[in-house]
Amino acid sequence: MSRSALKLTLTVALAAAPAFAHHSFVAFDADSEAIVRGTVTGFEFRNPHTYLFVDVPQPDGGVLPWRIEAETMNDLYRNGWREDSAQPGDLVTVRVYPAVDTARRYGRLKSMEKIDGTYLEIPNEDDERGRDNLVPASGIDGVWLPIQTFASYFGVIEPLVNEQARSERQRYGASDALPPNTRCVDMSIPQRLGRAHVYEIETVSENLILIHGEDDAEPRRIYLDGRPHPKTIPEDQQSYTGHSIGRWEGGTLVIDTTHFKYQDNGHAGYPSGGRKHLVERFTLSDDKTHIVIDVSMEDPEFLTAPVVHQFQWQHSPHIVRLPHSCDRESALGYLEVN
Repeated sequence: MSRSALKLTLTVALAAAPAFAHHSFVAFDADSEAIVRGTVTGFEFRNPHTYLFVDVPQPDGGVLPWRIEAETMNDLYRNGWREDSAQPGDLVTVRVYPAVDTARRYGRLKSMEKIDGTYLEIPNEDDERGRDNLVPASGIDGVWLPIQTFASYFGVIEPLVNEQARSERQRYGASDALPPNTRCVDMSIPQRLGRAHVYEIETVSENLILIHGEDDAEPRRIYLDGRPHPKTIPEDQQSYTGHSIGRWEGGTLVIDTTHFKYQDNGHAGYPSGGRKHLVERFTLSDDKTHIVIDVSMEDPEFLTAPVVHQFQWQHSPHIVRLPHSCDRESALGYLEVN
């Protein structure tokens, strides 16, 4: 790629695209592709967002600055990216999904090619092979990647929220409060079970199973020692993952969770309350390559009827779960306007 080729400002071509594995996916046009050619001015390699900044030269000698949002640092790392993959002064060609708001010089990363021929994308060939090659598991322990279905779950919730939920959402939207994802507050259960972020299940003993998530500072603790749920849990000790007890029914792990902390976006953008009650049934598929998770959930404070839904996680031994981290400045990044 020559330097003269870098002077092309921006071309847009239609392209087929998958759904985004990201909470701000609605900001981008998944049916279009933009080509951004220019000079890197910065690369922020952080969680929960990574950002690439590129100045695109103009015929009049000026530049147009582009902000390009990418996957989490963990996702990029697994696909070969590192903190020094893009450095100020690098000449690059970047393929992106452009912002729905065409006035913004903002895109969602698909791939980047440097002038020296270095090519990085999301996902890369090794990751694709890992997703395509189904590997049977010996049990539920191991690393699992949810099949991306959380957006469709939103459609299940929408008809079931009551007027109180709609009213509270409207009040919250009219306030000056920042969205929960900008506060490093992750999606609630069960909607997060359909987001393609890595989980690892660990059987600690016959009485305790831990479910680790890369978005979680602490793992979910599933107690299998026969204890009941406590009658109450002090508000300052409640969590968005609640209190979970479990039991085995044949080959199915049944998880019963109560005492959820109130969350202003706990039901796909609507609030969820402390009376929410969730039952999950984790069952290996017949070929043992997936966990099928059947969920039923009640929340009489905000839902008019129980939610019944199913998620699937793919056994992904090719993935190494990385530690949780969340940078508040990075979390706020997608709210900035070019």
